[in-house]
Amino acid sequence: MITRLTIYISANHSQDDDHIKIRFSIWFGLIKYTINVPMVAVDDETPGIVFKKEQQSNIQTGEKRKKDKFSIHNLIKNIQDAKKILQKIIDMVPILRNFLKKISVSKFEWHSHIGVGDAAQTGIITGLGWSLKGTLVGIMSHYLTLKTHPDYSITPSFQVPVSETRFTCMIHFRIGHAIVAGVKAFKRWRGGMPKFHSPSLSKLNKADSDKKSI
Repeated sequence: MITRLTIYISANHSQDDDHIKIRFSIWFGLIKYTINVPMVAVDDETPGIVFKKEQQSNIQTGEKRKKDKFSIHNLIKNIQDAKKILQKIIDMVPILRNFLKKISVSKFEWHSHIGVGDAAQTGIITGLGWSLKGTLVGIMSHYLTLKTHPDYSITPSFQVPVSETRFTCMIHFRIGHAIVAGVKAFKRWRGGMPKFHSPSLSKLNKADSDKKSI
């Protein structure tokens, strides 16, 4: 209940090279679990994106690898399911807000280098980027507890097309606070599971129906 969970997120994008790393650790790193997404590529067979995911853990020996596909068709279904989930969690906003305040951010760095080869368009994109980052940092500072000053920047490239982003974030919270928030959210859940359409979430409908039949 009092164990502190640390989540480290690192994302790097450089032209066509992408890498995302998420590491969970407790007890000063004695137990940790890492998820790596080292490559993103276009699928030649279907109009989608293929990404490889590597999972590493010091609890289990060995490494798991699997390949998933993400298509526009699945994206539409995921958006529809996201709307249903959003309607369900509106009633849980007070619980969520109370839990978010217990999440502390000890590191936040987000630096980008962008350019499209045209000075005017690059200026517009840079302005939009600053606005987006400023808005997200403002929301984060309002709902989370910041232990450090957010460090973010955008460097425009007016002559050469460039697309680079480096993002690093570290958050902490106690598992007991997450458990309490989960219990409160479960009590407020009304009407059971919504009917999902995406393959990744449709299995939840079957599990919920089996639970009701029992």
